[in-house]
Amino acid sequence: MPTKVFLALFSLAVLVIATMPGKAFAQVVSQICNPVVSAVQQVASPQQRLAAGNIALPPLTDHINGFAWPDTPLGILKNGNTYTFFGSDGGDHMIQLWNENYYGNDKFGSADSVVGTLDNPLGSGSPANITIDPNPDPNVNLNYSRYDYMGGGPVYRVPPGNVGAGNLLMVYHGEIPTITTQSFYSVLALAGSSDEGAHWTDLGEIIEINQPYRIDLDGFDIGDQTLVPSLDGQYLQIYFRDWIKNGTTHWGNSLTNVSVARASVASVYADAFGSQPHAAPFNKYYQGAWLQPGINGSSSDLNPQALYAGDNEVEFNEYLQRYVDIIGEGVVIAYAESPDGMNWSLPLLLHDFRNEPDQPTSYVMPVGTGNDPHILDQQFYVYYTRYPTNGGAWRGASVNRFTVTCQ
Repeated sequence: MPTKVFLALFSLAVLVIATMPGKAFAQVVSQICNPVVSAVQQVASPQQRLAAGNIALPPLTDHINGFAWPDTPLGILKNGNTYTFFGSDGGDHMIQLWNENYYGNDKFGSADSVVGTLDNPLGSGSPANITIDPNPDPNVNLNYSRYDYMGGGPVYRVPPGNVGAGNLLMVYHGEIPTITTQSFYSVLALAGSSDEGAHWTDLGEIIEINQPYRIDLDGFDIGDQTLVPSLDGQYLQIYFRDWIKNGTTHWGNSLTNVSVARASVASVYADAFGSQPHAAPFNKYYQGAWLQPGINGSSSDLNPQALYAGDNEVEFNEYLQRYVDIIGEGVVIAYAESPDGMNWSLPLLLHDFRNEPDQPTSYVMPVGTGNDPHILDQQFYVYYTRYPTNGGAWRGASVNRFTVTCQ
C-alpha cells in the first residue's frame, strides 16, 4: 500500500502489460457505454484528513504516517441519509490499552470507518480506528501472525433471508514480507462483523496467486477488491490480478490482466457466520472450468489484450445491464464492461495522472448514488485516494472523486 514506496513502482510497471504466450483469449466485447468524465473534485482535503485522525478513537499510535486513510479502495454502505465509508489506515496499529480494553494488532493497516455524506465522507464525527482480530481458531488462518499489514475497505452486507443477514463481510489485503527483496507477497482474505464494523474477526484467506510464497520473490500487490454477485445470484465473485508461476522469482510477463474466482453464496454466508466462522473456499476460473483452488491455483486471463491493468473494482450497472470494471491502483484509471462478467471490452482510459506535477497514485472505487452504492446507473461516481509521490506522502494525500456519465 502507499506507505510502501514499492506500490507506485509496481503499479507503473504493470499498467501496460504485453500479452504473454499461452494466455487463453476471451471474447472481446463491444462497449455500449461511452464514458464521459466530469466534475473532478476533492471531497476530503489533507487538512480534513489530518483533523479526523486527531480525533480517531481509539487514538492513533502511528505519529509518523498520521491518518494514512484510505490506504485501500473505499467500501461504502448507505444508512438512510448518511453513508459509512470503510478503508484501511495504513499506519502502524500498536496494541494499546484504551477505555479498559486492548486495541490494535501490532500490524500496519486496519478496517477504519467514518460516517458522512457522498460530498463529505469524513463527516464531523470521530473515525472508528479498528483492526482485524484473529480468529478464535488459529488454524483458520495460519498466516495471520506472518502478516505485517492487514487492511480492508470493500464491504458487502449479507442480504435478508440468509445466514448472518445484515452482517458485514470485508475483503482485506494481507501482506507477508519477502525478506531478501524487502517487499511483500500479498493475499486476499475475508473478515466478518456482526456489529456494523465496530469489531472485525479474521475469516481467513480466499485468494493467493498461482506463484507460491518465497522469501526472495519480486514484490506483488494483489490489490483489494469487492465481492460481486453473479448474474444468477448463486455465487459471489472476486476479480484480481494473478501471477502465473513461471519457474523464476520474477513476475516478468506472467501477470494476468484480470482473473476471477467464486464461491457459492450459501457457503460464503454459512461459513462466515456459522458456529465456527471461517472463509468458504473460492475456486478460480481456468480454461473453461471453476476447478482451480483460490489458494495458489491457476487462472485464465479474461482480458488478455487489455492495455491497462490494475486493481479491478467490478460492480453491476443497472442502466447498462452489464458489469463495469473500474481499473486503478496506479497512475491511471480505466474503464471496461462485460455482459456476463467473463467476456470484457478492452479498457478505455478515464483519467491519467502521469502529467500531474506530483505524479500521484490512486485507489479507486465506483459508487452508485441510489439506495445501494454497489449498483451503478447511467451516471455514477468514482472515488479515489490521491497519494502524491513527490515527498508529500500521507500529509499531502486527499480523497477525490469524479463523475462518469454513460452517453
